[in-house]
Amino acid sequence: MKLGILTFSKTKKALAVGTLSIAREAKKRGHEVTFLYSTNVGLVFGNGKRISYEGRSITPADFDVILVRPGFTGDPSINASIIKQFQLAGFFVINNYLAVFRAKNKIRTMQMLDHFGVPVPKTLVVANPAQIAVAATEFTFPVIIKTIFGTHGTGVFIAESMRSLSPIVDYLTKKERGPIKLQEYIAEAKGKDIRAFVCGKKIVAAMERVAKDGEFRANFHKGGSVGSVVLTKLEQQLAIKASLILGLDISGVDILRTNTGPKIIEVNSNPGLEGISKATNIPVAAKVVDFIEHRVASVGLKQAKPLPKRRMME
Repeated sequence: MKLGILTFSKTKKALAVGTLSIAREAKKRGHEVTFLYSTNVGLVFGNGKRISYEGRSITPADFDVILVRPGFTGDPSINASIIKQFQLAGFFVINNYLAVFRAKNKIRTMQMLDHFGVPVPKTLVVANPAQIAVAATEFTFPVIIKTIFGTHGTGVFIAESMRSLSPIVDYLTKKERGPIKLQEYIAEAKGKDIRAFVCGKKIVAAMERVAKDGEFRANFHKGGSVGSVVLTKLEQQLAIKASLILGLDISGVDILRTNTGPKIIEVNSNPGLEGISKATNIPVAAKVVDFIEHRVASVGLKQAKPLPKRRMME
């Protein structure tokens, strides 16, 4: 199998541990692995839907599959367009453009999960700091504040009172030049959340994350501790449903256990492997490569067809 890994890191030294572990596992099995750095990708227009890499034209014949590791923050529009171009040019892509775009835009994520009946925390999107006084009446303090684009716990804040909430919102709406999310703080979670690693319609690993002392974010990258966890049947169903709703092939679904049942707080299109592999002793990179091999085999090592020219896309 010829595997291309599309990364938004600028150099090999900047690659995430999980990305490197997937590459090592694939090479160990005899697959050919090539890193494709987004900064070296050229989008060619006016003569068909083509792509160049480091100035050289590349085609679907060069790769059986492109694995996307979308480790970028900020407005996903430009980077998602690079993924889209691979699809338009006929490459078989995991995860695809639309799924990544939905997962990276946290408002769109909440829209879709809520629309399809997946339980989420009470959330309010605010674009104008003047709306805060009214918005805050919907919640009891503390309140969680989240930027629309963020990863590994970045862009997440907590306000203990209106006095602290107002300047945070004022700063973020100006810095982000757009809306932010206010979300209820779920005290009974006690600084814990669950990450389910989903490949297709199967959960291959799950861990519980616990925030370190003095920290409310349980992310492994923020110093939180991790351990194995047994998911309930409902938690399994919701994690898979959330991933499928967004159209993701590979995802990390974050769950809070609340007094009213599990709630989905985020769906990640670029889930890390280091923490969950450590917590569960499950070789998650191997599970990812298993899934990729299965998907490639299921299409008979043929590339995905380009989308119809007149089809309107989200």
